[in-house]
Amino acid sequence: MSNIFIKKIDKLLLRTFIPTFLLLLVLVLFVLVIQAFFISFSGIAGKGLGMDIYIKLFYYLSLSALPEVFPIAILITSLMVFGNLSESFELTAMRSVGLSLQRILRFPFIFILFLSAWFFYFRNYIHPNSKPKIFGLVEDICEKKSTLFIQEGIICNNIPGYSIRVDKKKIDNEHMEGIIVYDYTKRYGTVSITIAEEGRLYTTPDKGYLVMELTNGHNYLEPLPAKNNHGDQKPSFYRNHFSNQKIRISLEALKFGKTNEEYAYDARTRTPPHLKKMIKERGKQVVHWDQKIKQLLAEQAIRYHSVEQLNAVLDAYTDADFILFRDQLIAHKTHTNIASNGQPNHYILQRVVQEALHNVKKITHRLMMQEDNRNLFNTALNEALYEREIRFAVVIQCVIIFLLGSSLGCLIRRGGFGISVMISFFFILLEHILSMVGRDWAIANTCSMFICVWLPNFVLLFFSGLFLIKAQHGRGLSSINWHALYTKIKRRFSSKINRVPSA
Repeated sequence: MSNIFIKKIDKLLLRTFIPTFLLLLVLVLFVLVIQAFFISFSGIAGKGLGMDIYIKLFYYLSLSALPEVFPIAILITSLMVFGNLSESFELTAMRSVGLSLQRILRFPFIFILFLSAWFFYFRNYIHPNSKPKIFGLVEDICEKKSTLFIQEGIICNNIPGYSIRVDKKKIDNEHMEGIIVYDYTKRYGTVSITIAEEGRLYTTPDKGYLVMELTNGHNYLEPLPAKNNHGDQKPSFYRNHFSNQKIRISLEALKFGKTNEEYAYDARTRTPPHLKKMIKERGKQVVHWDQKIKQLLAEQAIRYHSVEQLNAVLDAYTDADFILFRDQLIAHKTHTNIASNGQPNHYILQRVVQEALHNVKKITHRLMMQEDNRNLFNTALNEALYEREIRFAVVIQCVIIFLLGSSLGCLIRRGGFGISVMISFFFILLEHILSMVGRDWAIANTCSMFICVWLPNFVLLFFSGLFLIKAQHGRGLSSINWHALYTKIKRRFSSKINRVPSA
């Protein structure tokens, strides 16, 4: 009979936990997607996008925001569910029949484990494949996709290489008057201007070309003013008259799918096999630039500290006087030839100093360039290493956050949405700050990659362990003596420091 009672309690917990989690997951996801949408709204508004583009945009934004939504939804759900159970004394009733806190959390914990396993797969395979698509789609919308919207008296620059202006549009939005077309695609340094009294502007059925049927106008062709034009050359000029003219302009640049492949080098867009290959390639590049820097330093050390190597380098010069003077300096025979001449050869000496300073500047510049390249690849390698480690750390973070939220919900004994969101805001903000600091430290190679990645989890694990101990004993949050806890931790660290023998 007791087994049946326990199964009913488990079903009650799951029926309460799972719908609440799904509802909050959708709610938080909607908030973050709307926030991301409004951030890029200035680049989306007025582009004449179809409903299919908006649906695709919201879909990719949802996939992109889902890794941030999971921990937030788990934390708020845990606080609300177990806060409600504690507030309505249902948790007290469960514990009065002999159920421990670990037994009460068993099935929700198993559910979180299965959810974390799916989230790990999503983080490694689905999310990386969606990242380049959302990047490319947003770039296409913000930079390349512009509807051909021509207004009266305003120059339209939506088509690359062309500028179009009309004085008046008729009711059908195709027939126009006072048309001016600036064409910058003819030849470098020239501009072609077409002016027509009236015409018809429309696009082909496949939206691939803009067709302009112009009547009664002129074509002008003139070179653009040169920067070094001093007025001694007269610019050429060409003009002709037409009664009917048809112009076709390609709209290929306004179509989607023309985004370049730059996002393929982003570690966030790589699945584990590709990420492993990227780490290996970037590691080889770092080693390669390290060897080049050491080789350059070794060559210069040999050049300026070895006589034989120095003479071999000097043989490459064509200035015989300069080579002779350097050889005389090395052999310490300068005084003989200078004494034979009537006066010191200051010209050769000055050239030697100038050439030495010039060589030093060139070597310093080469060394700085190689150092910058090494640092660039080292930063890219650290980004890839951080991305590989953080994918598993975030999954473990979901489990830690569940333990934190469930134990804290039992302590606060309040299950309302407001108090749960307020408490969740503090821990999510703490996690976000620690994650940003850890990422910056990892990329800058300030400390160990393990510490940088797992720092938020260690801090959250401390709080979750503390709250679990208090919830296990059935004490409230106010019963925690923070001063005693601080004194105990300080005493432990002091005793360990005192045990270290002095040097």
